[in-house]
Order: sequence, then structure tokens, then C-alpha cells
Amino acid sequence: MSSCAATPLVLPTLFLLLGVTGCSQERERPCPPVLVVGMDGLEWSVLEPLIDAGRAPNFQKLIERGVGGSIQTAVPTFSPVLWSTIATGFGPREHGILNFAEMGPGGQLGKPYTSNTRQVPAIWNMASEQDRRVLSTAWWVSWPAEKIQNGRIVASYAAQAQGRILWKSGVWADGLPDLAHPPSLMEEILPALQDGAPEGPLRSEFNGIFGSIPQEGAWDFPWQRDRLFRMAYHGDRTHHRIMLEQLAQEIGDLNMVYYGLPDVAGHYFWRYREPSAFSYFTPPEQTKRLGNRIDIVYELMDRWLGDLIDVVPPETNIMVLSDHGMHAFNLANPRQIQSGGHEAGPDGVFVLAGPAVQVTGLLPKESRRVTNIFQVAPALLHLLELPVPEDLPALVPEHIFSPEWIQNHAVQKGPSLRSEFRPATPPRVPGEGYDQEFIDSMRAIGYVGGDEEE
Repeated sequence: MSSCAATPLVLPTLFLLLGVTGCSQERERPCPPVLVVGMDGLEWSVLEPLIDAGRAPNFQKLIERGVGGSIQTAVPTFSPVLWSTIATGFGPREHGILNFAEMGPGGQLGKPYTSNTRQVPAIWNMASEQDRRVLSTAWWVSWPAEKIQNGRIVASYAAQAQGRILWKSGVWADGLPDLAHPPSLMEEILPALQDGAPEGPLRSEFNGIFGSIPQEGAWDFPWQRDRLFRMAYHGDRTHHRIMLEQLAQEIGDLNMVYYGLPDVAGHYFWRYREPSAFSYFTPPEQTKRLGNRIDIVYELMDRWLGDLIDVVPPETNIMVLSDHGMHAFNLANPRQIQSGGHEAGPDGVFVLAGPAVQVTGLLPKESRRVTNIFQVAPALLHLLELPVPEDLPALVPEHIFSPEWIQNHAVQKGPSLRSEFRPATPPRVPGEGYDQEFIDSMRAIGYVGGDEEE
């Protein structure tokens, strides 16, 4: 694949319009570039049959030149907690992100956690402080965008809620503060943000991919889910475009992007994909129209993965991972918002390919687990040829790297970086009502209390 190829989901003339490409800013790299693709809730029982059927060719090619395995998660499976562990190598007690939001009086959720509440450096801090160039787009709990020395951050205030917040009424009048670093980056991403608005061009794109459903009668319950799923698509699709545009300008040493759509689709549409798993009746016309939604999302993730692979150089080490898997859930109550869940902590998907990796292909189900979420940050530091801080609780998973790589790139140990990290401060709110918008979004998806439809 050419590292300067155009991509099918973005305007074909994207790179020409930008006037630059990822190949135009050559520099001597300190290490092969690393691409990290986070796909929330990606589940092998859905992905593997699609690979076998030839419907996920980019996953298949990546696995064939690397390893396809599972990653052990941790419970409770709160997305901001898990993705913060993935980014830092520390558990919640150390990194300080304990839930979706701080707990207020009486156990009520207070202000959502924000990047300034994190107590330890994330991989983008550690890399940029050691002269690695970073590009990070839409990672959980990355707002406000941190002022790193060597990189670009397009922050996410609330991941799955980002769509509702980005296009909240009046946001363009005041602007969403600290969404991007450096500040000049905001001008570059603004066209993508504007196109992502609810009534913008992505609306018809969504309809072309997923179709539309009626609102009346028995369709009211799935229509409410579809409305929020649509907004999650707008958020992910916008971030995907931004990531491609930024990669076209310059490929960093560490490049990270997060997509939340597989998780939202699994929560909302599992009952339609696997109606036999539930004890209640699901109307056949709804199963027919919505039963392929999850599979379509996975095929979409495969295409987006292909877009990213086409842009980065062939020597890039590419990691695709989810924070947990998913399965049928809330089997007896048809009014529960979630019909797919992960409370028990099912393993997620982990794929790694590139010059550093021992090629094994897709591992057997009975021996598929190859790592855990605590080992991701050490592995990324190793791929960036940086020392691993001695206080990280997990080691580099050396078994997934080739003997030749390890021989030429010995694991380095270094001092803790926590003492030099800025102090944590209370959560920030980007604008009036945004914290409640976040809580309402998390409740609507079923992440927090009140997940039963009235």
C-alpha cells in the first residue's frame, strides 16, 4: 500500500486540497512510526465470522502479518477508566479516573472527569517529553487538550457523548475551548467539525450506510436508540476525517485515534442481532431492519482501518485494540436500553502487526489472550524505543515481539516520570450545561443509572 494513497471515505481530492501529504515532510525518525487504533467494545465473536467471510479484509491482512489475540480487561468496565489505564499503564487508584464522573453527595454523578484530573502522565505526555512527535485524536478523557511539546491533540470531552456536545446549540458562537493543541489546529479541524453537524452532509451518509427507521408506534423504542447512535456516528466519522487529514500533513512517531461506535452499536442492537438469546419477543420486522447494524459497524471499522493503513508508511507498527468484548445482556427485560453488555469483563480484541512483531496470525480461541490493558503503555514505549518507567505495574509483553526485534531493541528501564508531572486539579466544564449533557448522554446509552426505558 502506498503511504500517500487517497482514502475512500474522505473526499478523493483531500490530500491535493490540503497541499501537503504525509510524504512531503520527511525527517529522520528515531523509531518506526506507531499507529494505535482504539475501537471500543470490539468483540471477537462478531469480528471473526466477518473475517472468515471476507467482510473484514483489512483486519485479515493485518492479522496475517502479525498477531490476532485477546486482551484482558479489568472490572468495572467503565470506558474512561479502562482507556485511561491503556494510555497510562496505571490502574484507577493511581491515574485517578474512577468512573465517568466524580461522585457527588448521595452517590450522584458530579462533574465528568477531564484530562487535568489525571494524576499520572499518559503515553502522549511520556512520548512528547522524550522527543517523540505525537498525534492523538478523540481519546477518552483527553479534554482539555494538553499542551504537549511535540505534538497535536484533538481532544475528546466525552467520547460517545462528544457528538451531542460538539454540536450543542450555540457551540459555534462561543467555541469549545481547549479542543485542540496547538491552538492553531482548531482552524484546521473546524471544517470537519462543521460538516459533522446533525443536519450536515453526514446525515445522508449515515442513511446510505444504515438506512432510516420510522418513529411511530412500536418503532419508538428503537428510534430513540437510532437517534443517539446516529450522533455517535457523526462524532466518530468526524474524528476519522480529522485523523486522516492530520496524518496527511505529518505522520507522528506515535499516532492514536479512538472510535466508540462498536460499543454503542453493541449496547443498542444486540437484541436484534441475536434475538434467540433473549426471553422476550422481538418483532421480526425490527430484527430484519436492525439485525445487521452491529455487523455493518464492524465492516465500517474495517474500512476505516484500511484508510489509516493506506496513509502510514509500510514500516509502521500498527496496534488495534478494544477495552473489552461484549455479549448478550439484560436477557429478560425488553425495556432495558442495553441489550449488549460487558459487566463481567470479557476479553477485548488485540491485533498487532509491523516490523517488531512475531508473526503468528490469529491465535486459537482457547489460547488467544496475549496481553492485558496494563501492558499496552509499556509496549508502546518499547515500540517508540523509549525507557519504561520502573514504577509501571506491568512489564513489556516481550513474547509478542520477534526475537530479532528484541535482540536489536532491548527493553529499557527508566526512572518514574510521575514526580515531574503537573499536579491534578478538579474537573473542568467546557461550558454551561455541558456536564449535565454528558451525564444525560451516558444515561441515554445506558452507561450510568436509570438505564430502563420508562
